[in-house]
Amino acid sequence: MHFTRTAILLAAFATTAVPLAVSAQPQPAAVARSAETVSTIEAVDQRERSVILRGEDGKLTTLFLGDRVRNLPQVKAGDRVVTRVTQAVAVAMNKPDGRAPAAAGEMAEVAPPGSMPGAAYVRGVRALVTIDAVDRRANTVTFTGPAGNQRTVTLRDQKMRDFARRLRRGDQVQVAVVEGITVEAVR
Repeated sequence: MHFTRTAILLAAFATTAVPLAVSAQPQPAAVARSAETVSTIEAVDQRERSVILRGEDGKLTTLFLGDRVRNLPQVKAGDRVVTRVTQAVAVAMNKPDGRAPAAAGEMAEVAPPGSMPGAAYVRGVRALVTIDAVDRRANTVTFTGPAGNQRTVTLRDQKMRDFARRLRRGDQVQVAVVEGITVEAVR
């Protein structure tokens, strides 16, 4: 089972989380990146609901799984576990007119009964932040969120760098961050 629904949700949220009512504003700059790791199941303890995984680096990790992992009886030593982490970010200038309030949401999904175990989790946050500094040489932007927390991010994508060139200290920017993870056992 592949959790393509997670990828679709990530893409949809990242592109729509910034307000669509600001057509006069620049289009959102969006970027997504994924990382994947593959581990091998070394042991399964059904009674304790634990699995020992050997990572690509050879290190062992023990996972204790809750009751929501309903297909644990289908896995055995030697099965592979694929973990995919995807982060999508969309940013667009937006005047603070109240049409796009801060928002957060999450979604979780597990594999259907009888299939190999798997799960997907997606969470997203949208907030209006204030730009504190733009360092064009280092490709970083520092901003303060609605709760007063300051964060500096490095802009690796050229679209994001182009977007940041227009920013000035004190600008209001709508930021949407979506992160998702899928974990599935495969044979």
